[in-house]
Amino acid sequence: MARNRRPGELLPPPTRGPTETSLAVLLRARRFRTAAGAERVATNLLSCGAQLGPDAPAWIGASDPPRDTPALSLGAAAGNLGPHSYGFLNQTQPGLGPVVALDLPRPLELPRVGRLGVIVPGRAALPDLLPLFCARDLAVSWVISVGDGDPSEVVAFLSEDASTDAIALALGDGARPAGLRATLGAKPTVVLGGDAIARAVARRAGAHVVDRLGEWLALAALLGAGVSAEVEPEVWVMGGGLDWVRREAQRYELSAELRAIDERDPDALARALAEVKAPRTIVLVGAGCAPPPPEDPGIRVLVADTRQPEQVSRLLKALGLERARLATNAGSGLVAEGEAQPADPVLAARVRTEADGVLNDHDGKRLLKAWGVAVTRQAPTGTPTGAIKLARMLDLPVLIARGEDERVAETLPEVRRIAALMLEAESTEPRSVMMRQRFPDAPRTRLRIALERGVGLTARVGDAVALLPLDGAEALRLAQHSGARRAVDQRTVAATIALIGVAALTESATLDLELYVGAEPVVLRASGAIKRPTT
Repeated sequence: MARNRRPGELLPPPTRGPTETSLAVLLRARRFRTAAGAERVATNLLSCGAQLGPDAPAWIGASDPPRDTPALSLGAAAGNLGPHSYGFLNQTQPGLGPVVALDLPRPLELPRVGRLGVIVPGRAALPDLLPLFCARDLAVSWVISVGDGDPSEVVAFLSEDASTDAIALALGDGARPAGLRATLGAKPTVVLGGDAIARAVARRAGAHVVDRLGEWLALAALLGAGVSAEVEPEVWVMGGGLDWVRREAQRYELSAELRAIDERDPDALARALAEVKAPRTIVLVGAGCAPPPPEDPGIRVLVADTRQPEQVSRLLKALGLERARLATNAGSGLVAEGEAQPADPVLAARVRTEADGVLNDHDGKRLLKAWGVAVTRQAPTGTPTGAIKLARMLDLPVLIARGEDERVAETLPEVRRIAALMLEAESTEPRSVMMRQRFPDAPRTRLRIALERGVGLTARVGDAVALLPLDGAEALRLAQHSGARRAVDQRTVAATIALIGVAALTESATLDLELYVGAEPVVLRASGAIKRPTT
């Protein structure tokens, strides 16, 4: 039975490390003591060969525990799976059968044994997954629910588990970006859900980040089968539906050889597999296909059932997207801190010294200009005549600003009148006005470079977030959220955002920028902070 904790007593910290820990013992245990209210767990365990006993090394908490109590843990809570965990499925012990420590109605069928580890939050976050895995013919090693807890410890465990080659991770509210950054990346991973920062961390770790359950399952099938996007795929169709499959492949821009297999010939599939030369990925589309395992491990076979058209479409889409992502990232590299140099190092050094840690609009633009980023042309003046001269240089219309007061002047008489009024007005600002280029009101976007605790510098455009330094795909994804209307404009905006990221990372600067994102992106307004130079 669970030990009753005193009011206000906190859970022990989760156990670190993948092997020889309380968490590992819990997940591999075959003998359990069940607590009150865990009858369904006991039924599942006993029906699959696990044991119960008073001297068991692990126990399972109540099926509906308080929020601050672990639903599944070892000992007095060390190595817990988090509040509202509904348990785990372990299929990694050959000859011993599965351990179904799940607080769910007894599943009619368990998924095939495979090399995919699945990590999910509580029961309320996703539909029942075991029937979905069986319907999609997904082969799994583990299914582990962390409930409201942080999944990082379980990610670390599966990253070292010899029976697991890939991970499918669904993030809940308990996921911590800093923990994910420390544990993701050891094995191919597909991530569903999570907040913007957690998803950015997952992308930086090389994980596939998706928004829909169907895409998550499809990519999990690809990763679990060991499919590489670098290997040319083929699509084999048994029975009817070849034209429909061809249209679906074209719809998702999947370039793959299509081949019809005669379902009336019982040996046709085996002969076709014997002719294939590795490496090769084969997507076998048909009704109830059960292909023999290829003799060559370099040949990967994925099965998609035509009785579930949505599954076929998702699988082809996932494969097409992975091929496209591979092409997008080809040749795009990361720029590490200290490797890049400003175009005008003298100006950059001057800004670092003069700004004293704070970047106003003028200093922020000077710093970005030193790195080769296009900024608005602007200059101060203390007289209406000087404003006229600058307006001629900048081209009309122009912006005239003093402090927070900013106005548009479309003619030279307006320039003289507005500049005179601003200069005569009482203000705490210096007696001068700033003359700036004026750009259309749209399209514009806001780019923020901010420091996230435990994660580092991040770039945010709208709802899209990425970690610095940016690679080509990340910069393009941010540009696609910027409001730039044409694909060619998005590419130039991506190049500008990537350059700003390099400057911010190297200068240890945080920035809040307004950008014009037309054909020639320009920084319109800037503010932020910069690391003071050491003396």
